[in-house]
Amino acid sequence: MKFIFVSANQGGGGSEELWVQTAGRLRGLGHAVMALTEWKAGAQRRVRQLQAQGVTHRSLDLSGMRAVFNKVLERLTGQAPWRDRFLKATLRNFKPDLVVFNSGTLVDGIPLLEIIHAERQPCVAVTHLVSTDNWPDDAQAEKIHSSYSGALEACFVSEHNRDLSFRQTGRNLPNARIVRNPFLVSVDAIPMPPLNSETPVKLALPARLHPKTKGHDMLFEVLARPEWRERKIQVSLFGSGGCEKTLRALCQELGIGDKVAFHGHVDDMNEVWRQHHALILPSRHEGLPIAQIEAMLAGRAVIATPAGGIAEMMEPGRTGFLAAACDTNALHAVMEEAWGQRERWGGLGEEGRKLVQARIPAEPVTVFVDHLLKLAARRGRP
Repeated sequence: MKFIFVSANQGGGGSEELWVQTAGRLRGLGHAVMALTEWKAGAQRRVRQLQAQGVTHRSLDLSGMRAVFNKVLERLTGQAPWRDRFLKATLRNFKPDLVVFNSGTLVDGIPLLEIIHAERQPCVAVTHLVSTDNWPDDAQAEKIHSSYSGALEACFVSEHNRDLSFRQTGRNLPNARIVRNPFLVSVDAIPMPPLNSETPVKLALPARLHPKTKGHDMLFEVLARPEWRERKIQVSLFGSGGCEKTLRALCQELGIGDKVAFHGHVDDMNEVWRQHHALILPSRHEGLPIAQIEAMLAGRAVIATPAGGIAEMMEPGRTGFLAAACDTNALHAVMEEAWGQRERWGGLGEEGRKLVQARIPAEPVTVFVDHLLKLAARRGRP
């Protein structure tokens, strides 16, 4: 069978993990697979990943003067003629049995999804973040509902995101489905390093450097408070993004450069958890963080704000510590609570591991692949 994956994201972060692995798995099973993306230069590792899996990759992102002209037209008319023309031609020539559309947020890439529908292609739409930060007006809500209800399935990564989409558009999606992202840690628990008074407590924050959603600035403000300046604690940031220089500067201005370490993107999360005691997630907006699932599978306690679907995978007091809100004062309060119960972190991590194993399939990619194959075999017919 033939599959086309269309990603409306410009970056190569966690929102690409499910479909990239799925595309590779389908190619490995002998199916014809093509990927069309709007990735920018920073996503080259994803391009290499697709190529290593034997997946044909084509860019929807133009370069040079054509890109400038295309962007001007898109702002003026809502149309990107060269990109749209290329997508239409590819769909007609490749003749996929199923298209998988992937977006970072509910509003991303709607014109691409509309083209897929206009070409009468059976499609599954996957979105990774629905947030109050991108609340649609009436016209946008109509486009969102029309585009996602026109798919065979509208997939969300958390119940929170699915329910928020209902509030934002005023209508249910009868075709809504929850899918789970894959994780990049060992299936075995990873022993926690010892906690003692001689070495700092180490918290890990694996997330792209985008404080608008991930809340790095709130965490930095907490660490700059007098009580935290006196404590032996280090926060390790794992991830890249367009705000790195700003975040580094903020650390220096707040005088917490000794407490925050920037490590960039890393592939070996097992090694990360061998060296860290707990996960810190100061997020403002989330779908369901892959980092949370990985930390819990590794046997680490979670210290987090209640953004998106985070609370769906937590039992406060049993698997970790959940803030009352997504703001600096609430984050400070929950970090104080966690700090005062450091001796419990090991046990909380063990309980968290049990919880996530009960709620997340051991092989999310396999589950998704099997489901797509069934849909493709029907070519969209119920």
